Amino acid sequence: MELNHRPQRYKRCALTSELCEHLSLIYYQKYINKSRGHICFFYGFVVYLSNMNLRVEQLINIAKRKMKHSNDPVHDLDHVTRVVKRVKEFIADMDLSHDEKQAVILAAWWHDVARSITKNPSIIWMSIVDDNISAFMLWMKSIRCGLFGKTVGLSTKILVCKSFGTGALLTRLLLRKKHRILVNLLDDADTLDMLNSERVSKMLIMIENSRTYKMGYRVVVSWCLKSREFKLRTEKARKILVEMIRKFILWIKQKEIFDWHIKQFGKKWVDRALRDANQFLKSITLKTCS
Repeated sequence: MELNHRPQRYKRCALTSELCEHLSLIYYQKYINKSRGHICFFYGFVVYLSNMNLRVEQLINIAKRKMKHSNDPVHDLDHVTRVVKRVKEFIADMDLSHDEKQAVILAAWWHDVARSITKNPSIIWMSIVDDNISAFMLWMKSIRCGLFGKTVGLSTKILVCKSFGTGALLTRLLLRKKHRILVNLLDDADTLDMLNSERVSKMLIMIENSRTYKMGYRVVVSWCLKSREFKLRTEKARKILVEMIRKFILWIKQKEIFDWHIKQFGKKWVDRALRDANQFLKSITLKTCS
């Protein structure tokens, strides 16, 4: 009887072994497929990032080409390049995602592109509508070239929310709280460039041939030296402004520059501007140190 049962027992062992081998093969195949899925997902993610970086770079190059043909010497490629450099300086040590950093940099490159579409940009009207026009131009160009995406969408919103007058309201409506700082970063970088020595030197040449720019220069200087500091939203921007005001005071005190300002605006205005600058510097220094 025992001899008759042995073949069946051996047969069951053989079946069990085959079943285990089969199950192991199935498990191994599933593991391989899952691993391949993870690898494919990772590869796809890398390709997506690469494509997005390429899209952003293409749009940046388009902005550079357009700004080379800007008819406004104060809002030209040099100005935009300085603003971008300042934005990169601001975000270097901030806890922002890759998309957020790309979005604010792209917005910085495009924020004055509207200045390139007219032969004689208005110093008044363009200051009000240029951000909205630039946002629309970025949106249209990205769709036409098949480059629209999350980063471009956020850049467009940043530009719209930076617009004069309606920016504060649109910021609350269009942007999440965590993205509102991006508008502040671009606005601060753009504001700080108002007192850049290279930009001011270009404006001096235009003042001699334009009453509008002469009036605009007076308004900008008074604005920067009295109330504009309080609209700088980031601590880093306020610290940079302190250094820029100091350089502005030293620059305007140079004999040639000083005499030119007296000739154009009168000694009373120059003395008042220097007095405001020194008082403003004291108030900023106290506020920054406190």
